[in-house]
Amino acid sequence: MNLYRANSICALHHRTRRAAAGVGRLFFFAVLIGLLAACTGARGLTKRGAEMEAAGLYTEAANFYFNALLRDRTRTDARIGLNNTAGRVFNDKLDVFSRHRAMDEHGEAVAAYTDAMAYRDRIARVGINLDMASHFEDDFKYSKSAYLRTLYARANDLMAERRFDEAKAIFKDVMRLDPDYKDVTELKGVALNEPLYMSATAHFDAGRYREAFFDLDQIVSNDPDYRDAAILRAEALELGRFPIALSPFENATPVNNIERRVYAFFITALSEIDDPFVRVVERDNMDKILDEQRLSLSGIVDERTAGRVGNLLGAKALLTATVLSYSSKPGRVRVTEKEGFESYRVKLYNPATERNYFETRYRPVKYNEYFNRNEVSISIQYKAISLESGELLFSRITERTEEDQMYYAAYDGEVNNLFPAGPQGVLTSNRDRQRLQNLIRAPRTVRSVDDLSSAAIRSAAEQLNRDLTDHLNKANR
Repeated sequence: MNLYRANSICALHHRTRRAAAGVGRLFFFAVLIGLLAACTGARGLTKRGAEMEAAGLYTEAANFYFNALLRDRTRTDARIGLNNTAGRVFNDKLDVFSRHRAMDEHGEAVAAYTDAMAYRDRIARVGINLDMASHFEDDFKYSKSAYLRTLYARANDLMAERRFDEAKAIFKDVMRLDPDYKDVTELKGVALNEPLYMSATAHFDAGRYREAFFDLDQIVSNDPDYRDAAILRAEALELGRFPIALSPFENATPVNNIERRVYAFFITALSEIDDPFVRVVERDNMDKILDEQRLSLSGIVDERTAGRVGNLLGAKALLTATVLSYSSKPGRVRVTEKEGFESYRVKLYNPATERNYFETRYRPVKYNEYFNRNEVSISIQYKAISLESGELLFSRITERTEEDQMYYAAYDGEVNNLFPAGPQGVLTSNRDRQRLQNLIRAPRTVRSVDDLSSAAIRSAAEQLNRDLTDHLNKANR
């Protein structure tokens, strides 16, 4: 037994080594094929490069040689060819630079030199360094300096003409050539911020404080110390602030305290509005002021009394609302017993073939379908009244309905074997069966009436926020 096991282990060891050797050979051949393909591609590219070089097309030849070396760095013929042709192309680019330099075309000279240097860097990727005379660098520095002076002067002229976008583009070019050139960074900031500042001060002087604020806010984001932008922004925010007070809401429905719930949602929504100018007057402070003055907001806001009420409350507008209607329809779970079939398999014997086989059969069963639906509807009328003039700023009757339902099936037996029933018996089509399976997997909960009520009121409050923001934007134009 031990000798048999030893022989078996030995045979397994040899089979394993042969398999490993086979895998190794496959890997070796795969690598070899890849190398051959690369070499073949490099050879073809080198040949094409030689053809282009013979035709005097040095730029195209250099590109073929370059791509050949990208595939195979060991090709000496491609390296020699690239060194010759790329050198010619590089020298041609330097000649273009020199011609522009000699004619004092400094912008074109800078562009030509930059192009030549980019080409030299590209060729260096395959290990070939293109040499140039040292005077080219000095000539470039001269052209660059002259070109920067021209750009700088032109940009300043544009600034004086208030053509800030054009000036900003030129300053960007200057910074690309020399980020530390004179005060170009500061001037670029001026070109960026001064149009915004001019717009902001024009809005400010015209009383459009919201527009002024947003322009100034952009300036402060760019440069917190730009002129007096931060101070003006604070002033614009203060002058344009729109405090709003909420009077107790009215209830025209038989549902007790529904107006208080609407009030709570509205004041929360207004407090969360994404607008720096909107501020909600605290209810406690408002009630205290009204109590001290022995006033009620009901019926006192008109052209004659609006200013006094506004001064008392520290508000510019008063929001009133009435809940016109409210209905909630909580559903009741309805259960319907349905007929179905459960499949099962029977083992049978075929005397003709003398073999066993299985047959699918169906037995009638019962399962239940459950349905429930909850619904809430609410209608709210709100209006905003100016506490400066007594005029109606905006109003709306908003109606909201929220509903949810559940509809699912449940079966106590083997769910995967359940089939629906039809007039003629079991329905085995994929469509009929999938419909029943979807019902079995359907959600079995329904959102509560309270949850639906909150969603409906919240939706109405969001509409109020949109109306208020739209009013403020229009009033600021």
